[in-house]
Amino acid sequence: MDTAAAAKMSKGLKAVSDVNRIRILAILVTGEYCVSDLVDKLEIDQPKVSHHLAILKQAGIIRNRRQGRHINYSIEESVHRREEHADGPTDIFDLKTLSVSFRFRAAEPPVPTPDGHRIIDPRRVTAATGDVPGRNHEGAAGV
Repeated sequence: MDTAAAAKMSKGLKAVSDVNRIRILAILVTGEYCVSDLVDKLEIDQPKVSHHLAILKQAGIIRNRRQGRHINYSIEESVHRREEHADGPTDIFDLKTLSVSFRFRAAEPPVPTPDGHRIIDPRRVTAATGDVPGRNHEGAAGV
């Protein structure tokens, strides 16, 4: 493996190795949210949320869309897929040089809102990581 490929893998791992960024991903897999919604759900200040969003965006995991004065964030569809399994859904993020899978679990079932989001209390999320099901080719690594 060359240094450039290792550096890309390292950047992807750093993007998903922070507790607040994992909590953000657990929220964003349920839909699109603006920064103020994420601040409320995560109970951390706006500059920190924006910092974590910038790292996830730079890694290509999330995207943003301006709507008036608000910027809405969502998962980048080209790198995300969800697989249903008997023990719950697995969210897979394929970053080309690195694939990471999470099983986000809430202590309580998600609550639907009038706008169609499923609300998961991010303080009650656990994430399990593991090999990406059905994925084992050169240049990709499961975490």
